[in-house]
Amino acid sequence: MKDEFNDLKEMYEYAWRLITRGTVDKKSPARHPTLGTNGVFGMPELRTVVLRGANEEAATLEVHTDVESKKVEELRLNPNVGVHIWFPINKLQVRIKAVAEIKMGSAVKGQWGKVPNGSRVSYGTLPTPGTVIQTSFAYEKPPNVERFCILKMNIEEMDLTHLGTRHTRALFEKKNKWCGAWLAP
Repeated sequence: MKDEFNDLKEMYEYAWRLITRGTVDKKSPARHPTLGTNGVFGMPELRTVVLRGANEEAATLEVHTDVESKKVEELRLNPNVGVHIWFPINKLQVRIKAVAEIKMGSAVKGQWGKVPNGSRVSYGTLPTPGTVIQTSFAYEKPPNVERFCILKMNIEEMDLTHLGTRHTRALFEKKNKWCGAWLAP
């Protein structure tokens, strides 16, 4: 764990190591980031998702979802998203702005085989997610590969705030080749 950061490259690489760990470590805070979208009526929408992929070189994150979920509808209207991850032990806040791509159908069928059987039931809920139901368990969860989709988030910027002995904050942008700039925390 770092007490302080005074090197932009080191801070950026450290954040990516923590984020990437979330794809394999169920106890990592990066495993369950908060995803923000623009709601269909203009209000922000936030939800916890499961991080399934992270690629520093490509500057992308991936999550899986049901193609009938409200977030997919929102992303079709506006693909801009925010991702927030808080690492309490490391005292690091990661805020990401990205543009999401919705991948479905034949583009994701190969990934379906990697989805654990217990998780497949998340893709195919009847009635569709967000539908009003009469009782708390008035729904079915049949796995349906046709409802499985991947949200690939192409990162445009990453804002890192470290709450060490002395707070540090840095902004890394794709347009600046991820060089980074210090910001007042």
